[in-house]
Parts: sequence; structure tokens; C-alpha cells
Amino acid sequence: GTLATGYIPSELTSLTSLERFNMGFMGLGCTIPTELGSMTNLQILELQGNNLSGSIPSELALLTNLEYFSLYMNDLTGTIPT
Repeated sequence: GTLATGYIPSELTSLTSLERFNMGFMGLGCTIPTELGSMTNLQILELQGNNLSGSIPSELALLTNLEYFSLYMNDLTGTIPT
């Protein structure tokens, strides 16, 4: 079963020591929360295969440890922040 449907729970963004965040193919239909930018230890961020919309938050440029970032199969607009 799916652990989260519809949105990324804000409580997850308080896990600042988390290194891998995988919510790919979870049925999400929201925007990417700006709070993900506070998860500065992330090395892997997988949000592919959802129905995410809107732009990619500029706060994600704060994820300087990020090695793998997957957003394919979504409805996002704009550019990837650097």
C-alpha cells in the first residue's frame, strides 16, 4: 500500500539528517514543498511518477549534498534551481 497519498507530509521535512527521500510513484498530486530545502543532508531525492505540479522551489538549491534527483513523469514547469 501507499504510505502517503495526495501530498508530501510536512512532518517529513523535519528529518534534517535524512540522506535518502524516495516518494516516487506514490500518487502525489501537489506542489513540491519549499521546506524540502531544509533537508540539507539529502543525497538522493526521488519524486518521479507522481502528479506534482507548479515550479521546482528555488530552496532546493540548498541541497548541496544531492547526488541524484529524479522528477520525471510529473507536471512541473520551469527550470531546476542551481
